[in-house]
Amino acid sequence: MREFWILTKLQISSLFGINKIRHMKNAEEKKQGKRALGGLAAMVFALGYVSVFYSIMMANAFAMLGMLPTLLGIMALAASLLILMFSIFETKGVLFGFGDYDIVMSWPVDVRAVAASRVCSMYAYNFVYAVLLLLPAGAVYAVKAAPALWFYPLYLLLMLLLPALPTIVGALLGTALTVLTARMKKKNNLMSILLQMALVIGIMAISMRGSSMVADPTKLADSAAALSGMIGNAYPPALWFQNALSTGSLLDALWLILLTAASIGLLMLWLGKNFVSINSRIKSKPRGETFVMRRQMRSGRVIALFRRELSRYFSSTLYVVNTAFSYVMLLAAGVALLVKADAVTQFLNSQELSFASVLMALPFVLGWIVSMGTTTSSSISMEGKSIWIIKSLPVSARDWFASKLMVTLMLAVPCVLVASTLIVVGLRQSLADAIWLYLVPLGYAAAFGVFGLWLNIRMPRLDWQSEAEVVKQGGATMVCVFAGMGAGFGPAILAGLTGSPLVPPVTFAVLIVLTLLMWRSLATDGERRLLLLH
Repeated sequence: MREFWILTKLQISSLFGINKIRHMKNAEEKKQGKRALGGLAAMVFALGYVSVFYSIMMANAFAMLGMLPTLLGIMALAASLLILMFSIFETKGVLFGFGDYDIVMSWPVDVRAVAASRVCSMYAYNFVYAVLLLLPAGAVYAVKAAPALWFYPLYLLLMLLLPALPTIVGALLGTALTVLTARMKKKNNLMSILLQMALVIGIMAISMRGSSMVADPTKLADSAAALSGMIGNAYPPALWFQNALSTGSLLDALWLILLTAASIGLLMLWLGKNFVSINSRIKSKPRGETFVMRRQMRSGRVIALFRRELSRYFSSTLYVVNTAFSYVMLLAAGVALLVKADAVTQFLNSQELSFASVLMALPFVLGWIVSMGTTTSSSISMEGKSIWIIKSLPVSARDWFASKLMVTLMLAVPCVLVASTLIVVGLRQSLADAIWLYLVPLGYAAAFGVFGLWLNIRMPRLDWQSEAEVVKQGGATMVCVFAGMGAGFGPAILAGLTGSPLVPPVTFAVLIVLTLLMWRSLATDGERRLLLLH
């Protein structure tokens, strides 16, 4: 047990960059650690703010229909789905295939303690998301329902237990995907990407199917039992969570406690037997083809660096899935608005929303989706310990930045053009609206591509042991995601409320000006900052 606590403490301290801040003597590295922690704090604040907003909005709607306890079930379901998806991505690099595996396994510690500490570190990170979603919902529910005193300690207990099961299920699914693709050759890494993308799309489809009932007030008004049944069918522990807290059902609370304990026990038993064998399978290199010298290619510095960046990007399943999924969403939105244009129009009319206002806001919504897919917010950190290679090459920092920006633009520009064309055809937009439907998302792609580089060179994380620490937990990534949310929703709300035709051109002009200013900063100060990286 002592070994487990020591290893867990080390993992959690490393996870949030606490060790770097406390023990680093180098002032620049300590400053980078503080920036990363500041980015995490910004993410916590932004996600907490969004959670409070939606909790209040849903609580008001459910209270009018006499269904206030449903708020707890909906938020428990949302938190579980979010944790499930994150756990799938975190498995490779946190639980299996982590960078310091050989060092850790050389220590005189029990294998089960190592495995348990790794699962605990996954749970600790996921618990942050659970708290950010469930704590505001519980506070809003307590204000409106005024429950008995037993509600508060029971809520804290169940909130502590709820993330365990989706973390474990996500770890098992992630393990299955990792093992299936472990011996694939590098050129077949596409199969791993497609498998994870399909799994995430499936999870999102299930959640969206359930949320369609929540979004339709007529269905809410029809039957509270139907909504509770939907939650129970989608994820029974969410319904147990709701019933235990709203009605004081000891049986539902007991079911949740027993299921959590049983799943943890079974996972630990399985990991104790298979932890080393799975890691050995993942760490071993697949046998490749015999090397044969073929025709060599010659290109300019930027193109050569771009090919290097492209190869690095597609070699990481986690990197691709976390960024390219935004463009999948963009294309899906384009197809949906092409095929279901009439149904969308009818839905907006039924919700008493102005179709013209929605059209005005649409370019900014597409821009927000594009901003989530930028690869540059973690591309510098992904260099890791091999940053010395770039520093030793006879290339300028500006060329290096340009090659990283080209990867984002290569993904964003074709997807924006295709999705915007589908939407223009489906919604039969005017020429003026169509122009901004192309230009505004392209402006977001350029602005946030450069913004990601501008952030990441100031908030790098090169000492990572798993790619998840950079792609999902990096401070630059978090700041970029929530900045994109604000930059997308702010103009969208302004355009929808005012209907002013000036909002798209002004926003586009601001994006271009900011892009040029940030690029100039990278061009003038980037060389110095690159040399400081180590």
